[in-house]
Amino acid sequence: MKKTKIIFIIVGIVILLVLFKTFQKETIEYLQKLGLEFWVWQFWLIVMIFFINHIVLTYGWRVLINRPLKKPYFIKLILARIAGDSTSAINSLGAVAGEPLKALFIKELLPFKSGLASVVLDRTIHTIANLLLILTGIVISLFILKIPIYATLLTLLLFLAVLFVMCAVLIKQRDGFIEFFINKIPGALRNRFLNEDRWSKIRTLDEEIGFLFSSRENLRHFYVSLGVHYFSVLVSGFLEIFLIITFIGVNITVSHALFVYIFGLFLTSAIFFMPANLGTSEGSYSLALKLLGYDPALGLSVGIIRRLRSFVWSAIGMLILMYAGLLKKEVEYEQREDI
Repeated sequence: MKKTKIIFIIVGIVILLVLFKTFQKETIEYLQKLGLEFWVWQFWLIVMIFFINHIVLTYGWRVLINRPLKKPYFIKLILARIAGDSTSAINSLGAVAGEPLKALFIKELLPFKSGLASVVLDRTIHTIANLLLILTGIVISLFILKIPIYATLLTLLLFLAVLFVMCAVLIKQRDGFIEFFINKIPGALRNRFLNEDRWSKIRTLDEEIGFLFSSRENLRHFYVSLGVHYFSVLVSGFLEIFLIITFIGVNITVSHALFVYIFGLFLTSAIFFMPANLGTSEGSYSLALKLLGYDPALGLSVGIIRRLRSFVWSAIGMLILMYAGLLKKEVEYEQREDI
């Protein structure tokens, strides 16, 4: 895994270098247009958009927790989300480690198993919301892009199939999601690592996850969380793209900014194995803007500024992890991924 990550990092750096060499002059001009005012307050306005996004997404996580929490629990949940999500900003595969870190961060408020069940559900709902966002982008493309209708319909059918698979996963979460997938592991390998005590813990975790689907009232929490994830990510992502391009001095419509963001989400999700979406993120914005008739060099500028914003939140997340004494645990989780 370490060798693979190094290869992907090198590929990402090469993509970035090719993009910069191709659009070097135009990109520098766009960045120079931003001026001192941008770096004094406009950039930090963009950073604050994602702080608000963290708060809203934390509420979407909170409604999934089926136990009473001590006050002021919400601040603790916000810190846990920022700290956990900082791992995925550095490494897309690091999101796997970020979820247990959230549960560890709030262990004083919630038993680890209950916390882990809530973050598994939260991650599943976040994935479904992203699929709905991509479907939204497909619909928007029907009106703003001149592409064959059959290509759009095929893409739509593909994502409807993916959405169907995610719904099937949700059903399995209700019936015993973790146990179901573990049972797919060959028996000899499974029995080597699992004993009766570990099976008991797995079934307890499955019960915590399945509780959300045990009644209409609990199921309502699922729909609330899904709506929160969808609209919060949609608004924050679109607004960031729109503001960056506007601050650069280029006029862009709302529908175009929305398409650029969702196209980038689609491409980076498809190439999820690239560490920190290195190169693929910047390339996706350049391609999307070119499809819409804008200068593709603008996309590289947008990607650079978004990456600087992600660095800010990653640094904040790491500071939170250090303060909580969880940074070592994060490294341990990532090392387990590499084994």
